[in-house]
Amino acid sequence: MERALFGRIGKGDPKAFQELFDSYCHKLKWHAFHIIKSEFWAEEVVQDVFTNLWVSRESLAEIENPGAYLHKMTGNRCLDRIRRHRLEMEMQYIASAVVHGESSAFQEGQYDLQLIKQYIKEAVDALPEQRRLIYLLQQEEGLNYQQIADRLQLSRNTVRNQMSKSLQAIRSHLQQKGPFILIIGGVYYFF
Repeated sequence: MERALFGRIGKGDPKAFQELFDSYCHKLKWHAFHIIKSEFWAEEVVQDVFTNLWVSRESLAEIENPGAYLHKMTGNRCLDRIRRHRLEMEMQYIASAVVHGESSAFQEGQYDLQLIKQYIKEAVDALPEQRRLIYLLQQEEGLNYQQIADRLQLSRNTVRNQMSKSLQAIRSHLQQKGPFILIIGGVYYFF
């Protein structure tokens, strides 16, 4: 039955897609929640899985075990989210340390802190106004997501998403300016 649904979805049948979604959405959210321990991110992951499933629907007819395929996709997206979250937190720590002149937090010679500080400022200045404000409130005033949300009359999830996008933009800007080598906890990151 699932293979038949995948075949129909592969031909662009939205009813088959809805049927598959209704059948698997809750199961996949539960699976994602057990991996990432966040209801919010579990929902985001499942949305991403189904979006990617629709986008790559032409190849679905070749899938032998649709249920296993969906669970594997969900697991992989969860691991991607965990890695991205870890890197975002580390980048936030680095950006904060560089902005606040805490160069003692890093070993001598790893990278040019002044140059990175300049590049971070460039990236922050290029952020959309709301995103820049959220980033600065967190970095300069040390506010947490809930405090920022209260001050700006936004939801906590909006603040978290905007902060995540800010960190992605900063990381992308550093990558364009790179290469940099950051050593955090014995792990090397190349930007």
